[in-house]
Amino acid sequence: MIIFEQTLRDLLISTNLVSNRVFLARAPQKPAQPLVTPYMVFFMVGPLPVQTHTGPLNQVQRDYQVSIFDDSQSRALAIGDSLRGFLDTLHGDYESVHIGSCLYMLQTWTWEQETQLMQVIQEYRIMHNYLPAVTKAVKTAVRPERTKRI
Repeated sequence: MIIFEQTLRDLLISTNLVSNRVFLARAPQKPAQPLVTPYMVFFMVGPLPVQTHTGPLNQVQRDYQVSIFDDSQSRALAIGDSLRGFLDTLHGDYESVHIGSCLYMLQTWTWEQETQLMQVIQEYRIMHNYLPAVTKAVKTAVRPERTKRI
């Protein structure tokens, strides 16, 4: 079974902002080969309730943190702007998942003295559910026009 994080990783790679250097939970550690910048690390910050006062929701809601690491402050911030432009309000079918909405929550940044890397930290709230096995999964997500809402 595919976990949502595999689908999210594929979606982040599809932005082509950092090639395929997208990692779940942490970047490769020693004795791995030296890591090429820029790269992204993402992980779930926490789930939200899957029910309301009127009953269960049909979508899972989770907050995800995406960190962009680069030795250039300007490039890290530019990648962050591009990522936000791609993910904010994204919805539709992608691989085996239906993304109900992807909402930008916040951004901050820091300079890591030890690694000499700029880190841009963004959080997104993603609401999703898995497509039924009989439904043909669509490989492209819908990028809505700013004036169009479902």
